[in-house]
Amino acid sequence: MSSRRSFLRGAGGAVLAMPFLESLAPRLARGQTMTPPRRFIVIKSFSTQLIKEWYPAFKGNGYALKDSKYSGSKADGTTLLTQKLVSGKNYTWAPLADLQTADGISGILGPSLNPFLPKLTLIRGLDFLPAVNHNYGGLLGNFSSCTAATPCDADSLPDVPTIDQVMAYSPKLYPSTPGLRSLHLAQGVTDAMSYSDLGKAGGPVQQLKTRTNPLDAFNDVFGGFTAGGGSGTGSDRDKLLVDRVYQDYTKLKTNSRLSAGDKQLVDQYITLVAELQAKMSVKPMMTCTPPAAPGSMANNTGLNVSDITSKWKLFLDLVTAAIMCDRTRIITIGVHKALGPGPDSSDPTLVGLYHSEDASGGTWHGLAHDWSNANSRRILKGVNQWVASEIFAKLLGKLDVPEMNGTTYLDNSLVYWGNELGFNHIAYSVPCLLAGSAGGFIKTGRYLDYIDWDGKAYFSQEDGNVIKGIPHNQFLVTALQAMGLAPADYERDGKPGYGSTSVGSRTNDTWPVDYDLSTVGQVLPGIKG
Repeated sequence: MSSRRSFLRGAGGAVLAMPFLESLAPRLARGQTMTPPRRFIVIKSFSTQLIKEWYPAFKGNGYALKDSKYSGSKADGTTLLTQKLVSGKNYTWAPLADLQTADGISGILGPSLNPFLPKLTLIRGLDFLPAVNHNYGGLLGNFSSCTAATPCDADSLPDVPTIDQVMAYSPKLYPSTPGLRSLHLAQGVTDAMSYSDLGKAGGPVQQLKTRTNPLDAFNDVFGGFTAGGGSGTGSDRDKLLVDRVYQDYTKLKTNSRLSAGDKQLVDQYITLVAELQAKMSVKPMMTCTPPAAPGSMANNTGLNVSDITSKWKLFLDLVTAAIMCDRTRIITIGVHKALGPGPDSSDPTLVGLYHSEDASGGTWHGLAHDWSNANSRRILKGVNQWVASEIFAKLLGKLDVPEMNGTTYLDNSLVYWGNELGFNHIAYSVPCLLAGSAGGFIKTGRYLDYIDWDGKAYFSQEDGNVIKGIPHNQFLVTALQAMGLAPADYERDGKPGYGSTSVGSRTNDTWPVDYDLSTVGQVLPGIKG
């Protein structure tokens, strides 16, 4: 952040505040505080998550493990929550601070996230209702997007725009044309998680492409942009604001109803504003500082550690600058390449790992298919620990800096770490970690569990039972409304909510299918601030 921004928040902020003029009080409306924009940033990891490592396994502070209440695979070694989230439902919650240890809140969500716990929301029990396999856009609402290597029942569903693209073409999020409606980043894979109708309702839906070269992404965001212009932020806009305030003060001085004492007070403020105006004219400084253009780095599926880490650093710097310069408010990040421990458990050296579509041996995807192997699980845990600390936590640290009105860029954003699938390639209890409150929409600092643990257990695998949770569609609605959209802005064909609720060929002898769809158009229970 520049010293100029600090100046405007300090002395400048005091100058621009309209003094209380008692003689005019009955007829003057209160001034309104500028509201910062909201942003939606999505980080997607792939294949399965290790549920027993992702969710807390803490006992103490009055907490026990599920093993104390349940037997069999319901006793999965994770923390038993007891506080009811809403009345009439078996949804439970706990403050994340209660579950914090020096090692973090879980095996994957480690100590790097401890500083951000008051601003996090961990969610368990989000279920994809359509039957998907490996897919691109499921976590953002387009369930008909399974990969070519793993077709699925849901492919028969019509393609719909993913929610990030509904937001990207909404005047609620962009009252005026933005520099870039959305930015999509990845390493190695050029197909994005996003699908778009380009804002033309009923038009063809197409899968978007990612930027894998940091230079291409930089040119998308900052090509033709000059600091202080373009997005309407920076020195020009701030100076215009001061000029406008100066004009308002001088006009106010001529008001016939102004008392002598208030007229003297206005004179004092006119003098202060004039001084501020002069300082800004002599030495304009920027609130937005674009990074230097990076060198071109070709896309590849290679696993060079230096290449992977340097690209992620450039991407995170670019994301931060794009948000602070208000060049875009929608960003998706596909984590197809990351670092993790090597196959030798005695060697701490980190190596590059790549998520292949075909689950070839030794790849991130191949390891996920070998979930019963302790060494494979160790590597998978390490990969996701790295994503947590080196991508998610570092991005939060860059965004959790002052913006305006005592809030940070993170506070005014919704950063969503989602996953391609849930445990063991099953699209149930798909992990969800949120950061930021989207400007106060979400009540943060909590772990919310939407699984009815007293309900029917259908079948078990390595990480536990399939037990009915809540439709993932309600998260889609939550994210859309958190960004300021109303149902009329996103609902289609007279149906409530967003995204298909079809369970396809699934039957209730093997799968939970009897979801309460009367609430599918509502935000997640108990999540709002």
